[in-house]
Amino acid sequence: MENTIKIITLASFVLNDKIESFKKYLNKRFGTSEDKIFIYQSESEPDKKILTFRIYLRDGKKINTKSFFPTTIIVHKKGECFYTINALNKLIEMETGAGNGNIIHQNHKIEWGDYNDKLILVVDDNMVISDIKRIFLNN
Repeated sequence: MENTIKIITLASFVLNDKIESFKKYLNKRFGTSEDKIFIYQSESEPDKKILTFRIYLRDGKKINTKSFFPTTIIVHKKGECFYTINALNKLIEMETGAGNGNIIHQNHKIEWGDYNDKLILVVDDNMVISDIKRIFLNN
């Protein structure tokens, strides 16, 4: 049987004063180097940063992300936009004006350039589109 690797992109919402300890935890627990962790700021949450990173799972292994990262979600990236699958479905429904389940989602084309530097989530069954800005740290 061939070794397969599944890559999961995660976004964690981390308090500003916990960022360094969170990055150390990622490195120790998952071998994630600091240069593979990307930091974003959302104007809607100035006391937190959004850290994105990848986890590599081998041979069909699974991970309960909430057990390791309580404030973390699985995200996908297209261009400079991060989104969840639920948010993508809501976005398609919003753009087409169709109700839930009344559209073949894979037939709809998203203009991803319209969503550069955005984080698209579903919060309490409502779609939330937040502006995000990548932060580059001087080392």
